[in-house]
Amino acid sequence: MFTFAKHITPSTFIYQQSLGVVTRHPEVSVCLVAFDSPGYRDALFTQLSIAFPDGLRSAVAKRRADYLAGRYAARQLLQNAGCESAVTMGADRAPVWPAGWWGSISHTEKWAIAILAPYRANIRLGVDIETLRPEVMREIATTFTTASERNLLDTRSLPYETALLIAFSAKESLFKALYPQAQHIFGFEAAKLCGLDPQQNRFTLELTSPLAPGLHAGYRIHGDYFIAADSVITLIV
Repeated sequence: MFTFAKHITPSTFIYQQSLGVVTRHPEVSVCLVAFDSPGYRDALFTQLSIAFPDGLRSAVAKRRADYLAGRYAARQLLQNAGCESAVTMGADRAPVWPAGWWGSISHTEKWAIAILAPYRANIRLGVDIETLRPEVMREIATTFTTASERNLLDTRSLPYETALLIAFSAKESLFKALYPQAQHIFGFEAAKLCGLDPQQNRFTLELTSPLAPGLHAGYRIHGDYFIAADSVITLIV
């Protein structure tokens, strides 16, 4: 899924950093970082040269740590590409990428990931990382999947809870990929998982309702997934 060329240990807060590209799409760069959420403090924004946005003034420390790690990963990609501008926060709290660039950011309690590509018309980038909690997946399965989706997931050569998490994460990646075009909030019911290929680590989502011109009901989008020891990453390019 990813081909990493560099592995760095930059600081005590960001204690691991890997830089590379999306294997199937080498024009898309990726930065994956591990960070110490319990060790967060506000001074880290200054130390890491990341602007502290007004939208975080009322946020708890965990939210601030997540934001900092994600924006740090995005900045590494932009700087590697020769861009000194930063990703800012829009009025809708979505990331606003510098002119000429497009990307996506996600984080868990200890991992953050960002992807970046030169902007082009109709580019769609979505990435999501989630921690595997089998009992939680079983409890909330009906909130993000239909009975037919659960039947599909229960017949695959993957642990059922892992397959559920792939479906959850895939729909999160879909939202990030399509929101800039749709320009409105849509839920898990806007798409259904109609394909999961454990041999290729690929998934297929199909829109169940129109979201924007060109994004009609029945429109299909393919993506990739990666399973780690305690997490899942999904990607749409």
